[in-house]
Amino acid sequence: MKRQKIFKLFSLIFSFPTEETINEMKKLAKEIPEYAHVVEKLTRINLEELQTEYTRLFVSSYPTLECPPYESFYREGLVYGEASVEVREIYESRGLEYTHLSEPPDHVSVELEFLALTDDQEFFERMKEWIFEFTERVKKHSKVYDSAAKELEKLFEEQP
Repeated sequence: MKRQKIFKLFSLIFSFPTEETINEMKKLAKEIPEYAHVVEKLTRINLEELQTEYTRLFVSSYPTLECPPYESFYREGLVYGEASVEVREIYESRGLEYTHLSEPPDHVSVELEFLALTDDQEFFERMKEWIFEFTERVKKHSKVYDSAAKELEKLFEEQP
């Protein structure tokens, strides 16, 4: 159960920041205090600045996106690739219907939410195949999200 809360926390961290997601992160940080420093670092910044940084890193930046948060990018070099279809099929095979309109199913926050719901070890292993390339980019390009990326790496290194 604790592991699933940790996945939920990182799902929130790597989703677009809103007052609601910030409040959920703070609540989870009280339940899993070893990650409170990550939440504190993110929430020290005002919401508008955090949204700007999130957008710069994960949504749009010129000339190229700094840290694409999509599995298909790391597997195939493009967004909405075959990995996106495969991930959706995995969700459906577990009885979950993916209907989030703003992000494809292979967005890092969506995949972490899936782990929060299922704690699926096979899916965890699948994420390990690309997550470190994502976290390296985040650490390189952001002084705001770098701590979160480091902790996410540790989570994937430590877990079996």
